[in-house]
Amino acid sequence: MTFEQSLWSCIIPIPAGYNETIVTPQMSRSVEAQWSFRAEKDGCALVLPDGRCDIIFRFSIYDAAPPVPIITGPATETYEVAYAEGDCWTGLRMRPECAAWVWGHKIKTSADNVLRGQKAYDHLPQIRKFGSLLSSTGSYIELIKNIEGSAPDGRLCEAVKLIHVSGGRMRLDALARILQCSTRHLNRLFRANVGIGAKTYGQLVQFHRAVGLLRTQQISITDAALEAGYADHAHMTRTFRKFGRFVPSNVPSDLAQPGILA
Repeated sequence: MTFEQSLWSCIIPIPAGYNETIVTPQMSRSVEAQWSFRAEKDGCALVLPDGRCDIIFRFSIYDAAPPVPIITGPATETYEVAYAEGDCWTGLRMRPECAAWVWGHKIKTSADNVLRGQKAYDHLPQIRKFGSLLSSTGSYIELIKNIEGSAPDGRLCEAVKLIHVSGGRMRLDALARILQCSTRHLNRLFRANVGIGAKTYGQLVQFHRAVGLLRTQQISITDAALEAGYADHAHMTRTFRKFGRFVPSNVPSDLAQPGILA
């Protein structure tokens, strides 16, 4: 898996040259954020998963080659990747419940997957004419009009909302009861639209909240674990190792979290 595969649907060390605009539901029912990045110097990013997919174009200011299209699947793994001065990206981060509009029938195998170059164009030919024009709000709105499908199931949208409201702490069976469906059906909705299971998505939200608590609140690791909904310190540590490759006592100081996950 490459840097581009999950670059901007995650927590990253934000270098100079990165800009992100959170998109409100009133502006787009499918796009969560529009972003761009130009590396002003060589650097390295710790890429943490958040279960979302992106439409990305990569290029370099030192290369006349056209932008390379990249379509990422919902990330569930973390990677550390280097980038070079002059490397540029621009793209859209999709709302989790709309990933199937990008991946279509491949959504169930999209997790931690990537389509690049001609494979991306073959899969989603609508993106061919946009390229680096995604830095324009008008361009991304026009692009999304070309790929949007039917509205996601209302229960799925409500499930995503409740998972975030609870900080990922809500049990799957409790969530299913509120939505008046079975846990099996709820998981089918997630896998068919988000690309990962409901439990995994909740674990990612819980992980990000715990990281945010440790970075922004003056509380102990034990208190952070309890506040985030983990059984104990050891439980949180296992999750941090799984999703972040670090432990709660050594959270990297240069992490920056998207507002929706902080």
